[in-house]
Amino acid sequence: MRAVVAIVLFAVGLTLVSREALAQIEIIRSDSLFAPIIRMNTSFYQVRVDQRVIVRLPSQFASPANVAAEREKQAAKVKYKEQKIGKCLWVDKLAGSRPGPNRTLDILTRDGVLIRAYLGDGCLAREFYAGAYMERAYDGKLCVDRDLLHARTGAKCEVDKFRLLIPR
Repeated sequence: MRAVVAIVLFAVGLTLVSREALAQIEIIRSDSLFAPIIRMNTSFYQVRVDQRVIVRLPSQFASPANVAAEREKQAAKVKYKEQKIGKCLWVDKLAGSRPGPNRTLDILTRDGVLIRAYLGDGCLAREFYAGAYMERAYDGKLCVDRDLLHARTGAKCEVDKFRLLIPR
């Protein structure tokens, strides 16, 4: 009974296969009438494709010594009011970054909008003096509590929240 079922299933399977695929199948007789050997004339190869896109946010400062001086100058010049914004930013719209006060990173968009990213615990803004790097997510966004910002110094930080900076 099993042999009949196997032959019927094999015949149904052959009707669903294209002629090119049938040309690649070779059936060899064996000693047992109910157990033919089926061999494919095609060899198979395994291919694996990985894609990884790294996005760089360049810094506006050249060295860590300039960071503190520039920050003090800028803090004296312009005062900002912070306003809540969403939990994600489009990576394509980001243009640059600079260390902000305490544990913050100021991010400049291509539209000229300044956004402050509050870094997670244990992260220092001064580690991002040479810019920030991030891996592009599947949706093309940089999101709070999901994506990591990488510094050239080796630091990896999550973003706790984003705030829009509006000059007073």
